[in-house]
Amino acid sequence: MVFNQPRVTVQVRDEGLNIIGVVDDFTALALTPRFNAVGAYVLSIAADSPKSGLLVPGNGLVIRRGSNVLMSGPIREPNWTRSDNDGGSGTLTVNGVDDMTLLAGTTCWPNPTAAPGSQSNTVYKIAGVVAETAMRALVNLNIGPGAQTARKVASLTLAPDSGAGPSITRQVNQFDNLLTVLQDIAKTAGLGFRIVQTSGSLQFQVYEPADLSASAKFSFGLGNLMNASYSITAPTCTKAVVVAGGNTSARVVSVTTRADPAFLGPWIEQFVDKTDVDSTATDLAAQMAQAADEALTSGAAQGSLTMTPIDTPLLQFGRDYTVGDQVSCQVRDGFIADVVREVNIAFDAQGGYAAKAVIGSSDSTNNQDVLARQFQYIARIFTRLRRLETRKPS
Repeated sequence: MVFNQPRVTVQVRDEGLNIIGVVDDFTALALTPRFNAVGAYVLSIAADSPKSGLLVPGNGLVIRRGSNVLMSGPIREPNWTRSDNDGGSGTLTVNGVDDMTLLAGTTCWPNPTAAPGSQSNTVYKIAGVVAETAMRALVNLNIGPGAQTARKVASLTLAPDSGAGPSITRQVNQFDNLLTVLQDIAKTAGLGFRIVQTSGSLQFQVYEPADLSASAKFSFGLGNLMNASYSITAPTCTKAVVVAGGNTSARVVSVTTRADPAFLGPWIEQFVDKTDVDSTATDLAAQMAQAADEALTSGAAQGSLTMTPIDTPLLQFGRDYTVGDQVSCQVRDGFIADVVREVNIAFDAQGGYAAKAVIGSSDSTNNQDVLARQFQYIARIFTRLRRLETRKPS
């Protein structure tokens, strides 16, 4: 089916987020928006193009399809190549990441309002706060308008608080990575978050992903699916053993079980270390329950569906659905509904467009989920071995 699709527009911004040009002569563009994770892009252009001088580190790109911003973020790595049969000056290729990289490069201070030499707190506490409010506070106090001058990102603003998500209680370990902490909160709260350029500023947004599984359907019969493959991995945790205290207070142990009907068999226990939480704390039960929920959610069975959708007049990526939304895709004789985790998009100079979506796999590493889970499992084995070594009699 042939129809007019909105063309992609690549704008170049300077360090002040001002639009200083448009790259309309690129030879190839690939970008990968990711749900609750750092996306990336790669753009190629003739090295002798008048626009190539704009593509330098310090500047960034704002990539639009029609009126929708697909991605915005800084240029990171320019690369030049030329072969002996190249009649021009070669090809310039720039790699970049989206503006979520600000979160990936930030740590959570135990007391964000205190000076570096006054960080006497060992944890940052979230006590009975709505998930979105807690996430906004973490960003605001560490790099947002409420941060110390030396840590503040001047161009960063926060979207209004809509109060999305359940109330949460947890501790954030000192100097944990901000992106990882936000991912953990968002995963159990069922929320999405992003940073995107809006006019002359960057805005941190928290949102509730849309459930479009009834309207956004992909199948071979509907003519909007080119290919699809589905895989599933077994759970790594169905019983969370949470241990608090044991240092300056009595040890408390709780066991939370979440059966997986698709994988019958022995329980898979996982030790969840909350020994940094004093067992006399008034919010002990809430913190232990939160830790168990996060461990069981991360350790649940994972399904991963990769599909190549075809845009139609009725259903188009970026207009009708985006990363984070729940859609349905035909797998064998039925439909599977799950979250769009990432989309690999490719444009060419002639206006050609192709997209491959990854659906499912609740880990932020998306299609590397299985490998990441193996590393986590091995890390837990090494942790247990280290504990055994410390207990070995002399």
